[in-house]
Amino acid sequence: MKILEFVEFMGSISEPPLFAYSIVVYSEGSQIFTARTRARLNRKNDLESSELEQVALIPKYAFQPAFSERFTRAISTDQSFVKRPCLSSYSTIGVSPDTGVAEELLQEVEVCEMLRRHPHPNIAVYNGCEIEEGRITGLCFQKYTESLQRRLNPGHLGKGMFAASSKHFDHEWCSRIIKGVKDALYHLHTLGLVHNDLNPANIMLDTNESPILIDFGSTRAIGQSLEDVGRTPGWYNFDVKTAETSNDLEALTEIDAWMRGRTSDLKFDE
Repeated sequence: MKILEFVEFMGSISEPPLFAYSIVVYSEGSQIFTARTRARLNRKNDLESSELEQVALIPKYAFQPAFSERFTRAISTDQSFVKRPCLSSYSTIGVSPDTGVAEELLQEVEVCEMLRRHPHPNIAVYNGCEIEEGRITGLCFQKYTESLQRRLNPGHLGKGMFAASSKHFDHEWCSRIIKGVKDALYHLHTLGLVHNDLNPANIMLDTNESPILIDFGSTRAIGQSLEDVGRTPGWYNFDVKTAETSNDLEALTEIDAWMRGRTSDLKFDE
């Protein structure tokens, strides 16, 4: 058994909340399963079958959509970062297995194909789909140095705590980062798209210190509903339910305040 992903869930009755259970995704041979466990995990844990509950096989069609020849096939993945679908959100609720993960991946492929036709220097270079047995197993992108989050906040401080300690950052450098991201967003918007999940972890830095916008899993057409679309708490307005260009620009303003230590200008709750 090889653990691929896990997510911990906390009980809501106690204060502070206590650990309740984990959802774990693991592989055995070529098959992938999801299960619940009462054990606390880390990547090196060895789980016993007796510790697993509600075990379910995740069929490949549920998270690996069929490849279409109208998509780009990646020639090689050796020099690429390969983004693969997150399976911890997989659900078996309903009569038939959930195919939502595969549908989300296809949604992102469509966006990436459009960006490949309309590239921008501050948007991640998409190299195509990783294919196995006629199915999309991942999306291949150019590799970048590190994220803005990792560069500025390697200690993983909370947003407010980090902002309160970040006044020493070079303001000229911050301005250059904000300008590059803004240019990328405007390019998206001219294509009729909204990113919807702008946060420091979705901004990479290349070898020239230029900001690169990544992760288009939440990108939707302007005006489209954001129901069931994943976004990062602390970086968006919970009251906004549709894809509007202001979603991205407000998130960028939040990042600007976060980098420059303007704690009084932070608007979004974590």
